[in-house]
Amino acid sequence: MEEKRKILDMVAEGKISADEAAKLLEAMNPITKSQVKCRKIIFQVIQEGAAKPKVNIVIPLKLAKFGMNFIPKNGKFDAHIGGSNVDLSNVNWKEILEMAVAGETGELFYLEVEEDNGKTVIIKVIVE
Repeated sequence: MEEKRKILDMVAEGKISADEAAKLLEAMNPITKSQVKCRKIIFQVIQEGAAKPKVNIVIPLKLAKFGMNFIPKNGKFDAHIGGSNVDLSNVNWKEILEMAVAGETGELFYLEVEEDNGKTVIIKVIVE
């Protein structure tokens, strides 16, 4: 409570703007465990022209956060999509998950991959 009062005093003294104060106050109130618990992260693989996703994995955000502990830090992460192998090792999955836990919602990752047959496959990560 004392920190909030100091921020309000800085606004009153003209040391920081109201927008800066709002950002500071927001940073002091991180998302609660119950808010994270009810949110979900969705991994989708969509084939060009398909009516619905080829793969649609929905995981509670809390479980996804726990699962990140088991992904090897320097391991290779390949996906076999259609007739193509896609190296996803360079994707910063931890950063995507941190964004989700911090409150970001919507589409956090989007990748288009052209298959050997010329069709496009889309990989998405969405947070709701």
